[in-house]
Amino acid sequence: MIYLEQNFCSHCGAKWLENRITMKQVTHDFTDMYLGIDTKFFRTFIDLFKKPEAVILGYMNGRRVNYMDAMRYLLLALFVTGIYTFVLKNTGAFDQILASQQEVYSQMNYSPEQMEMTNKFNEEFGKYAFDFQGFFLLLTIPFLALIARISLWGKRYFNFTEQMVFYMYAYGHSVIVTTPFTIITVLIFPQAVMYVGFVGFPLLIIYIIYCYKRCFNLDNQSLILKALISVLVSITLMIVVGIILGILSILIGIILRTTGVV
Repeated sequence: MIYLEQNFCSHCGAKWLENRITMKQVTHDFTDMYLGIDTKFFRTFIDLFKKPEAVILGYMNGRRVNYMDAMRYLLLALFVTGIYTFVLKNTGAFDQILASQQEVYSQMNYSPEQMEMTNKFNEEFGKYAFDFQGFFLLLTIPFLALIARISLWGKRYFNFTEQMVFYMYAYGHSVIVTTPFTIITVLIFPQAVMYVGFVGFPLLIIYIIYCYKRCFNLDNQSLILKALISVLVSITLMIVVGIILGILSILIGIILRTTGVV
């Protein structure tokens, strides 16, 4: 037998198991992956702060033994956002957030009709965002990768697929780090949760710039130039997407009216 008296595959390094899977083995694998200070998750989490290039470039270059793979790390970020959604929906925090927003609109001299319309829109949009939050997170990755691919053009930089891997780690890491603080804010002071995004978004931009600097050894002048280009690309893409969505909504409305659906 080719694996006789061997614990690991000589080609890929995977552990060879001859016995059937048991709950003890599953528990051991979970503990080895996530729990403790010397696990793949802990090493990945810490090194994405200290030396993100080791995690990101290591994965791209095939050195994937010491860290979690990009997709698994992103799935962990999805799990964390799921906890956030659960907290919002089941603690009454979302209703308190809507109430605090209504107070802000009142201070801005909104009319009762405007307040009712805005509050209804926020409530419906919030429920919609809850149902598709994971999808929005997954959709954000290729969108950011496209912006980065256009902004960082050339053989020296990542191609589109590599940009996807970069953001699976970088964006996923930012979600894993910031979401627990958001949950704590929601539970303690839900009225302030709307301000968390104003702090979190600049920190996300700074962290992504930091990761690119470490991955490509960019100087400050190049970083500023690439950041400005990415802002222009982002605005252009959002305008294009907005125009396309507007045209599609008009066409769908015309079709529905023509067919008598509405």
